[in-house]
Formats: sequence, C-alpha cells, structure tokens
Amino acid sequence: MKRCSPKKSLGQVVFIRSVIIIMLGVGSETLADNELIFDADFDNQADWRNTESHQKLPYPSYSTKAEANLPGNFDSYYTSEKWYPNGSYTVGSITGPHPVGQISGVQSRRPGGKSLLVYDESYGGNSRWGSEVQLGKDFQENYQVLWVEFYIKFQRDYVLHDQLRKGSSQSIMKVFRARHVPETYKGKNRYDFFGTGGRAKSPVYMLDFKSWTVRSNNFSVARLTPFIRGYTPQELIGSDENYFLKNYEKETSIKQGGSDSLSFAEVFQTGEWVKINILIKMDSAPGAGDGVEEVWINDILEKARYDIPFRRAGEGEGVGFNWFSIGGNSHNIPYPEEDHYEQWFAITDLKIYGGKPDTNVVTHATKNSKP
Repeated sequence: MKRCSPKKSLGQVVFIRSVIIIMLGVGSETLADNELIFDADFDNQADWRNTESHQKLPYPSYSTKAEANLPGNFDSYYTSEKWYPNGSYTVGSITGPHPVGQISGVQSRRPGGKSLLVYDESYGGNSRWGSEVQLGKDFQENYQVLWVEFYIKFQRDYVLHDQLRKGSSQSIMKVFRARHVPETYKGKNRYDFFGTGGRAKSPVYMLDFKSWTVRSNNFSVARLTPFIRGYTPQELIGSDENYFLKNYEKETSIKQGGSDSLSFAEVFQTGEWVKINILIKMDSAPGAGDGVEEVWINDILEKARYDIPFRRAGEGEGVGFNWFSIGGNSHNIPYPEEDHYEQWFAITDLKIYGGKPDTNVVTHATKNSKP
C-alpha cells in the first residue's frame, strides 16, 4: 500500500497547535478554531466493559457515573448483543462470549496503552443487524466544524460475510456518527435513530467501512460508506421526502493514492493500526448547499464533497454538531449463528477538534475535490 508521511510528526503538530492555543487564550476567553473539543484518552481510563446485553442509556438519566457504568470520558452508551452476559460456551478451542464493548489493554498502539475493543457477533440477516456498542458524548454546544481523528485495527483474520466470500454480498461495519440534538430533546435517549425521536436529531453524519464484491472478478473492494441524512417532519414519514439528504450518500472505494481500488484485507487486515481522519462542516447558511465532508486514511485524502445541503432553506441558524458516538453495529455474518463466532476491531487515540489542523498531509484529489 502506498503511503505518504507528513513533513512534521503528529506530536510536533499537536505541540505547536497547543502553544498557539495557549497564547491566544491569555487574557481572553476565545480559543483557536481548531481547539481540542474531546479526547477519549483511553490509555488513562479505567478498564470497562458493558454488563448488559441491551441498554439504551439516556443522557443524563443517572446520579453517578458508577451507577450507570459509564466508560471513561463518555457520558452515555448503547449496547445490543445476543451472547453476553447470558452465559458461556465452548466451540472447539473458542471460549466465550466476550462483552460487545470493552476498554482494555488487550490491543494498544504503545506499551501500557488501551483501546476500545468492539466485538462483532456473527448473527443477523436482512434488516436485522448483529451486535453493537456505541460510546456517546454530548458537546454541550454546537460546532460548525469537526475534525475527527482515531486509529483502527481489525483482527488479522477478520472474516467477511459468508455470501461475500461467494461473490454476492457485502459486509458493513459502522464506526462513527455525529449529529445535531436540539434543546427540546435534551435529557432524552440519544440512541433513538428512527421515528419521531430520531427525527428530532437532525442532520446526522455516519461513516461506515464496507467491503463489496465485484462479481466480474470476485474481488472484494474496501469502501467508505457515508450516511448523510436530514430528517423530514413526522407527517412525511414513508414519503419520498423521508430523508431529504439520501442522495448524498456516495460510496467511495479506497485507493491510497493509486489508481486501483484496494481490497478490505489490503487496507484493514495488515496487522497495523490505520489512521482515520474525518472533516465535516455545516453548510454556511440554511439552503446554501456547501457543507463539507472529507475522509482521510493514513494522511491521504480518499473522499471529499463540498456540496452537501445539511440544512434546508428556512431552518434555524443555530444548528451545529453537538453530539457524536464511536463504534456501531455490523452487518457481517461469516458463519452460522450456532457457531457463536466472534471477532473484533479496536479503536484508540480518538480526538475531536473544532477545526482542521494546519498539517502538511498529502492530498490526492478525487473527482469531487476542490483543486
């Protein structure tokens, strides 16, 4: 895989940015546009695992973090799984089940480090997703721009959908989502994504990783799958205007600066940590249609759009991104349900900034990119 390194190390860039922010903050409440909004800081958090198979934790609905079993620097979480903590089993040499989510040192980028370990249980079907864990955070204010950074590592022998291996299906792993939650929805369940409650939290941006088989040569292509949605009022549920942004969900294959699309294995099953950056920017005004999405992998631009109408004309000016979650559910069924097969991917070094840092990354323009 071709990779290009920045001229400055990430540590140098963070140090320089931190110095600038400190200088700007002297005698003033104003922070730089690219201030650090959130740091998951997994390395310095206590070990955590979900203790319930299914939980939708509203925010805030608890008296203490210990009472709610809150993970690290997050303030809510959602879990859905079938095999834990309902008992144990042994299939061959595999013993389980594992909790669908845990913060631990099982996988780390550095000695003594930690990560969020997400387990994918092999069950589900059409319109029936498998296991899921999401860790969520309320920003407490609206941001027009988010620059997201994290590292992801898939199990070296991560197995894709059974039908995918036969050349006729796809596997999807949801990883990140950010959205606007209005004041009228404060204190309610953050993990209601459909129906009236879900529509209150609009617009929404989700990024999935997907592997899709090209039937002509049975080659499984690694793809970026964004879901960019704005919800219409309740009375339009089921109409053609159900999601007014559904035409902006444009998949992009991963090329890492080359001309050929790479496979899932070539990108994510190398045994190495893969760096992910996401830039999302609200449109300049309701109806302007100039919202931004950029997705970077290992400091190379893989996807860019500058024409997203996050807000419809006539909507409020105060709309911004004020909530996000990391993790998600999977549509990936490599083996029969009775095999109780589990596999993992890990996420670490999650940081979110209020703007794109001034780094010297290499840009490989796509057809939707600005020059």
